[in-house]
Amino acid sequence: MATDPSPTKRKRGRGADPDETRTQLVEAAAASLLEEGYRGTTARSIATRANCNQAAIYYHFGGIEPLLIESLKRSSSARLERYRASLTENESLPELVQRLEQLYVEDRETGHFALLTELLGGITASPDLQAGIEATTQPWLDFVEERVGVATQSLPFGSMLPAADLADLVFSIVIGVELRNKVDGNTDRADRLFRLAQLAATLVQSQAKR
Repeated sequence: MATDPSPTKRKRGRGADPDETRTQLVEAAAASLLEEGYRGTTARSIATRANCNQAAIYYHFGGIEPLLIESLKRSSSARLERYRASLTENESLPELVQRLEQLYVEDRETGHFALLTELLGGITASPDLQAGIEATTQPWLDFVEERVGVATQSLPFGSMLPAADLADLVFSIVIGVELRNKVDGNTDRADRLFRLAQLAATLVQSQAKR
């Protein structure tokens, strides 16, 4: 009996490794968000990319929104690990700004910012999505607050700076810039902001040495 030279790939179903299925669904959800956007990301688009039945989404995650949050969580955890591995406590303020700019570019190139901004577009219609994003971003606020404290501890007025407020401000600026970039596609404004930050860091560092 002749065989089909190009058989269709069977969808993953019963008997499939659950961890592998979860990973494929998370990766498929991220890919759908990046390629189709939040509105175009459906159970069908995710399941097609993961080569599984749509029911697997609800079986493993309970719904589409928890799956989307998991895709953001995994991306966020990987990027935060990268930041922690890349930044040291011995960097001067100018060096810190320079390194943060490099990591920021990586965030954009890996699609992490795109995932976040796409999901932010859906929070007004979904309290669950809003809560998930808030929980995912809290480790970043803690990390930025920690880094602000380390970077300013050697400054004469360092103890007077509200690290938590500065962390919230920095994070808000980054999100605002990325949302603005989605409006006009102009990524140059981030470069300009980092140049200003580099100038400010250099001035603060020079004053601290006097």
